[in-house]
Amino acid sequence: MHIYYEKKKRKFKKNLNTMMKLISKELESLTGKDYPEILSDIWEHYETNMLEKFPYIGGDKVSGTSNLTGAFCYVSMGEVLKEYGVDTKDAGHLMVLSYERMMNKIPGFAKKLMRKLFNNTKLVNKTLLKKDAKNAANAKVNPGSFVTKTQIPPEEGYKISYHNLTCPLASFAKQNGYGEYMPYLCNLDYVMFGVMGLPLQREHTCFDDGDYCDFKTDLVSDPMPYWPPVSMQGKGYK
Repeated sequence: MHIYYEKKKRKFKKNLNTMMKLISKELESLTGKDYPEILSDIWEHYETNMLEKFPYIGGDKVSGTSNLTGAFCYVSMGEVLKEYGVDTKDAGHLMVLSYERMMNKIPGFAKKLMRKLFNNTKLVNKTLLKKDAKNAANAKVNPGSFVTKTQIPPEEGYKISYHNLTCPLASFAKQNGYGEYMPYLCNLDYVMFGVMGLPLQREHTCFDDGDYCDFKTDLVSDPMPYWPPVSMQGKGYK
């Protein structure tokens, strides 16, 4: 285990509880166990199979670390639930419920502000370009970390578009046999954008296509429903 993850165990355990507590009733119903007991099982799996194997991609200095460590809390949940006959699709639905409930804790005024900021495409692109530069510098030191590229001008028909060229989540899933969870993890982006009231369209993923994940928005469409997962709705989006 990388020393970064060793030192942050308490924080990661707290984050896991924050995520799982939002679906504690569902977890108890599916397993027949009290929440503290099932949480302990999920943490044990996460500590052994995730923290022990995560690559170091920059730690607290990069936002991608929280994406990696947070997403695979849900994978550990899914792996533990398999022992109770819960399939990946139902585990994926729990991921959506947990993340949706988390996003809905954001105050309404903050969501409104976020939508207003997104309509300032010049400001958004400036912010994304700074993120590109920061990610590129980090990737030179920590290979395999997120690499992004903002599309200037945006792809035709869109106000904002940027690509993830390297995704540590996809890489970790491929290397460790968790590919079945990726459609559900990728779908959480639609949950986040949807709860914020922002449309997201994606036609590529690093996991499926091996090239990039695209994030595009025209700012005028309605957000797509995110259950079942957008990639399984037959509309050409992933």
